[in-house]
Amino acid sequence: MKKYILPGVLVIFCSIIIYQTYSLKTIKDELGIVREELANTKVELQQDINSSIQNTLNEELGKSHMTKDVKFKFIKNQKEGYELNVRVEMKELKTDSKILFMYKDVNLNEWQELELNKISELSYIGDFLLPYDKSYEYKIVTKGITSESGDIETIEKSEFMPLSPECSWGYNETGIYFSSYPDTSTQEIDSKIKKLQVIVSHNQKEKTYNCNYKEEEAYGENNEVVDKFNYYELEIPKKDYNGKLDYIKMKVTYENGMIDIIDVTDNEMQSE
Repeated sequence: MKKYILPGVLVIFCSIIIYQTYSLKTIKDELGIVREELANTKVELQQDINSSIQNTLNEELGKSHMTKDVKFKFIKNQKEGYELNVRVEMKELKTDSKILFMYKDVNLNEWQELELNKISELSYIGDFLLPYDKSYEYKIVTKGITSESGDIETIEKSEFMPLSPECSWGYNETGIYFSSYPDTSTQEIDSKIKKLQVIVSHNQKEKTYNCNYKEEEAYGENNEVVDKFNYYELEIPKKDYNGKLDYIKMKVTYENGMIDIIDVTDNEMQSE
């Protein structure tokens, strides 16, 4: 019996050695694959970082290539859109050059051209109409013996208009409840709200409602006023839209006559 024990132990021992050797080789191969993947990831990440930095540098250099500053100022509301004044400050300019403000709908290819008027050595201004509910972009072009074009930029409403008030709306038993909590603390006429309205479209027909302005006070434990709430609210009965809306918009009229119309269809509060 004893003569079989030693060979058996040797077989078991050899099996363990072979298994450990195979496991170590497998682990080594897997570590090699992991190291290779990490190296590739590091290279790709470095390439992405370098590309991002280069793109940012190119973008900033492009913006500053011709112009020092481009500003928009609201003049008044027209039936078709905002009448704006654009003022362009150039970095440098050849004496024979004209300054053109080119602008267009982002969804179209045709540019509209406005020649700006010179008001000082490197300052130029002009007026143009920016349509409501459309996204526009612009570029500054110099035209002369040699012509040059700047980068294409988007015209953002925030460049000439106050930040739109926050609002939300939702369905209840009687219809639609709409509320808005704008910042009413500002004393600047360009940011002070004169009237807030809601435009509801049903079956391609619009109806405009005036929101009610509310002021409420919050009281503390000793019945003292600890806070004040200023907001706008509106109740729209079901019969006015028959349970189906095309869209809902908020119309803000400021004290200076500026009007902002914002599509707030996606601001619906979801019932839990």
